[in-house]
Amino acid sequence: AFFPRLMWDARFASATIDPFDNGRGFNFPPPDGQTLSHMQHLLGAQGFTPIINRFEMAGGFDGDHETMRAEVTRRVDDIPEYRKRFAEVFPEIAEGAPLRFEHIARGLAEFQFTLVRADAPIDQFARGDTEAMTPDQKRGAILFFSIRSKCGECHIVKGFANEMFSDFEPHVLGVPQVVPTNGIQPFDGPGADEDYGLEQQSGREQDRYKFRTHPLRNAAYQPFYMHNGAYRCLSDAIRHHLDAQERVRNYRTDHLPATLQKVGPSEAVLQRLHPFIHSPDEELTDEQVDLILTFVRDALTDPDAAPEALRSLVPAAVPSGLLVHYFDFSATTGGAC
Repeated sequence: AFFPRLMWDARFASATIDPFDNGRGFNFPPPDGQTLSHMQHLLGAQGFTPIINRFEMAGGFDGDHETMRAEVTRRVDDIPEYRKRFAEVFPEIAEGAPLRFEHIARGLAEFQFTLVRADAPIDQFARGDTEAMTPDQKRGAILFFSIRSKCGECHIVKGFANEMFSDFEPHVLGVPQVVPTNGIQPFDGPGADEDYGLEQQSGREQDRYKFRTHPLRNAAYQPFYMHNGAYRCLSDAIRHHLDAQERVRNYRTDHLPATLQKVGPSEAVLQRLHPFIHSPDEELTDEQVDLILTFVRDALTDPDAAPEALRSLVPAAVPSGLLVHYFDFSATTGGAC
């Protein structure tokens, strides 16, 4: 919700690096471009995009983006209960105006804002509760922000980072190129087994293999890590940053589903590694890595972000009468590895 760039390839971004500032526009892939810049914040603008993504919607619909949005809006507007609920929020609808997709996008964004969970031990510590973090979490924090580990060089907290532990910049981390057996769209490269990352959006060859720095709040609840889920354990994702070349060259897929056993070429990726990933100044001991893991896994985690806590937000029914999506919250989280 507070990210200035959205998605792993940063395809949705605020030109001012402030998600709440549309002064210089919001940049989206063609054909939308900056046409969504009238929205008050980036998350609201992003709400226009899921329903026009044929892969995400798992279906086809003839027409351009505006035609698709108009059809969705018409269907929602035809449901009396939805119209009643929108009228409770938007005065113009209560006065008889037709529903616009902007209303839907704003509603989606407001719900997403309610999903933000930021009352982790580190937040309580910052508010003055010096006992909120354990001694090991504090030692891990010192290492995390030290020049020895350099974690804090990209996982920043100040300014536009909004305390999300990310610079939201694209970098090459050399993540193993896991290729799904049943992909929904072709991969890149001569063997169709590479992911060019940001280059897909920018068209610039120098952006090849770059992906946005991942925010770290509540990362312990993720079932997989990195942009493609190459690692199942948070500890493995952390250790990858400390010796990417060794990790990639000895990478195994035993922990992945049968449909994710193919791995694309790695040498071209490793040649472009971010300097901090390519040549660490010094090695950290296993104990020091474990302390960093303790900090990220425990000190940055809000219990209210746990899957079982968020499950309560899924409604039993929706006004359309359609079946409610069921989400499997039972997967073991990476933080438990």
